[in-house]
Amino acid sequence: MKEKLYVAIDLGGTKIYTVLGNGEGSILAEEIFATKAHDGPQAVLEQLVLSVSALLAKTSYGLNDLQAAGICAAGFFDWQKRLLVHSPNLSGWNNVPLELELTARLGLPVLAENDANAAALGEARLGAGAGSGDLIFVTVSTGIGAGLILGGHIYRGTAGFAGEFGHMVVKSDGYLCGCGRRGCLETVASGTAIARAASTAMQMGRETLLTQLAEENEGKLGAPQVFAAAELGDVLAGEILADASYYLGLGLVNLVNLLNPEIIVVGGGVANAGDKFLQPLREAIADKAIPPAAASCTLRAAKLGMAAGVIGMLCRLAEQN
Repeated sequence: MKEKLYVAIDLGGTKIYTVLGNGEGSILAEEIFATKAHDGPQAVLEQLVLSVSALLAKTSYGLNDLQAAGICAAGFFDWQKRLLVHSPNLSGWNNVPLELELTARLGLPVLAENDANAAALGEARLGAGAGSGDLIFVTVSTGIGAGLILGGHIYRGTAGFAGEFGHMVVKSDGYLCGCGRRGCLETVASGTAIARAASTAMQMGRETLLTQLAEENEGKLGAPQVFAAAELGDVLAGEILADASYYLGLGLVNLVNLLNPEIIVVGGGVANAGDKFLQPLREAIADKAIPPAAASCTLRAAKLGMAAGVIGMLCRLAEQN
């Protein structure tokens, strides 16, 4: 029997990651483009088509050899209306019929999905949670998101907007979030929040290694510099990370109490800091969640990295076709 092949695309604010893969979730070829995020939907849609063409040019396959295409993107995807209602990382992307637009351009059936949902499915099928039917994937990077796998399937909620973990309110008098609300988890525990806390403390004259690390990074201060300083014993960096871990742990405790997952998988750029970042979260769950729920939940680092979303889409496409 001829192997079924698919194209899967992860559309992000900075890059377009496109892969050719099979129904087993194996990636056979890949292509990366820098996203023209500020040029509007039409320009990016053309990039998506070009990324597929460039990908196939690396192989012996053409569009006629593909069963379907899948795309995941950050943002609010209305599962009922099949619209990308809004994407915070893409200018002008409001109520875009992403599936229809790509189907017309590629001549293939196209399936779209929220990127955290796709990554959650990837980790549940072939990653850190392989074999689990009840898994929460949490991504902590520039922002914070989550995908829910409940009973073996993606849980989307009524219209498709479930899993907005980063917008759980944990500090009602906190910073204004990009979503327009105040006190979201994203404002106190994301990579952006960590960098902002460090910059604010430095401006107040706190003595810290962060000053030197920022200078070595062309004056830029981000979460990686805070983690590096903490590893070197910097007091301020340690305080900032402890604060972020506290709020993220609080959010995870609420998820454990509400959903009783078997596995929580933590991914994203901030989570790459490793066990130093993950262990306080495990301790928060053990100390503050309902004991039976805490005892039945394991927290793990993500396994698939950047490929989680496209692997999840390959799995979705295979299950649908």
